[in-house]
Amino acid sequence: MKRHALLVGSFVIGALALIVVTIVWLSGASLFQQQVYAVVHFQGSVKGLYVGAPVTFRGVPVGQVESIGIEVDEKSLDARIPVRISLRESSVRLDNVQANAGLDLPVLVKRGLKARLIAQSFVTGQKLIDLDFLPNTPATLQGGTRDPEIPAVADRFGALVDQVAELPLRETVQDLRNTLHAVQATLDSTRATLELSARELADTAGEARRTLSVASSALGDLQGQAAATLASVTRLSDTTRDSLLALRPDVQETLRGARSAAESARLAMDRVAELTAPGAPLRADLDSAVRDLSQAARGLREWSELLEEKPNAVIFGADRP
Repeated sequence: MKRHALLVGSFVIGALALIVVTIVWLSGASLFQQQVYAVVHFQGSVKGLYVGAPVTFRGVPVGQVESIGIEVDEKSLDARIPVRISLRESSVRLDNVQANAGLDLPVLVKRGLKARLIAQSFVTGQKLIDLDFLPNTPATLQGGTRDPEIPAVADRFGALVDQVAELPLRETVQDLRNTLHAVQATLDSTRATLELSARELADTAGEARRTLSVASSALGDLQGQAAATLASVTRLSDTTRDSLLALRPDVQETLRGARSAAESARLAMDRVAELTAPGAPLRADLDSAVRDLSQAARGLREWSELLEEKPNAVIFGADRP
């Protein structure tokens, strides 16, 4: 019985020890650290801030958020959100200050310590409180708290982050996905069109090559025919030149004969003109001969008429009227 009780007691003690170690490990040994509490009043939305969110100083963790509340003014209905934070004294050390002096938050606030709400991640939308010295940034204290107050300033990108967080990311991603599908379909259609165009261009290039081959052959034949024609023309020209050179003496002799004949004809024409000129002796003789020939022709005509009337006039004669 005593041995059984000893085992049960050992088991309980071990379980308690394990629970204490787990609590210490989960709390990060904060149970044995001196904590300094402060309050930050935020006027706008603290969406994404949660209890247990880290508190940092220029990105270095120095504490966490303990509680988040809401205070509403009865008259103006203005709401402010007090956020109680805890700071570990061992996380911040000031030069020329005794180690056991602790953090004097009012003095640090007078020297420009301020808090602002910044985003931990654009995907999750979670936020944290970051502390920094901003002496040239205006800020006002709300008061009315038993803990030291750290003035809050707006984050430069807070409004942008809120707007991004409020964007319909799921619809936007779906629209983007649909757009990508449409672009992919367009690219596939374009690729198919380009492939078809490439095949048509290849066929056209083949036809062009065949046409060029036929044209080259035709041009070769035409060039040969032109060369043969040119050779024939050259031979004809040479033959004509040789013939002209061979006939040149005869032509010259013929030209001289023609010139002499023309000269003789001219002299004859001149002689005829002199003979037939008015008042020339030969002209008078010619006129007389013409008159005589006219009279003879008239007598012959009268004789032929008489014979027609009296055929026997050749035998018996004819009386003249």
